[in-house]
Amino acid sequence: MPDSKPDIKTILKQWSFLIIGVLTLIAVFAVSWRDRWGDLANCFALVKVGDFPGKLAPLAFAAAVIERAVEILISPWRDEGASKLQKAIDAVKARSANPPTAQDTINLARASDALDNYKGQTQRYAFSVSMVLSSMVALTGFPSIALFINTANCTWLNPAYQSHQGRFLRSVDFALSAVLLAGGADGIHSIVNAITTFFQATAEKSSKGV
Repeated sequence: MPDSKPDIKTILKQWSFLIIGVLTLIAVFAVSWRDRWGDLANCFALVKVGDFPGKLAPLAFAAAVIERAVEILISPWRDEGASKLQKAIDAVKARSANPPTAQDTINLARASDALDNYKGQTQRYAFSVSMVLSSMVALTGFPSIALFINTANCTWLNPAYQSHQGRFLRSVDFALSAVLLAGGADGIHSIVNAITTFFQATAEKSSKGV
């Protein structure tokens, strides 16, 4: 009877993301302990709930532009293939007997799988193009966390101070901004809705004395 236990490579592949995450946390902890990083709790600027949409409006605008640019770049390249696969599905349906035979069902499943695989590959291509464009836009100066930070209260975050914490925060902010921009305008709107809904619910509970 063959051994069903997974080998070392399979285990490492399954746990690779967790291992990388743990090592990253250890590295960040070591760096922060060595450099005595400051507390960011007092560095955030006071922002009214109604001001959140305005704060994130530049990100939402950039995300919408990127989303449209990706669609323009991907559509001429991939739409033709999707149309051919859809026509193949329609042809299989037209040839199928009524009721469909077992072979008809198999042919339809294969054609549908081919279209699904094609669409999945198109999504991966679109995501790759979106990440490239979003990284370029974020690099030009579209922050996310930095929009809500007041460097006057935390001088070590000021770019002129050249602190390790400030550099790392800007690097993290760049990565988060790139991901948010790649997610499209709807993703940023969902963040705004989640924040405003949370604070509105909190305010209602406070007013009712709950």
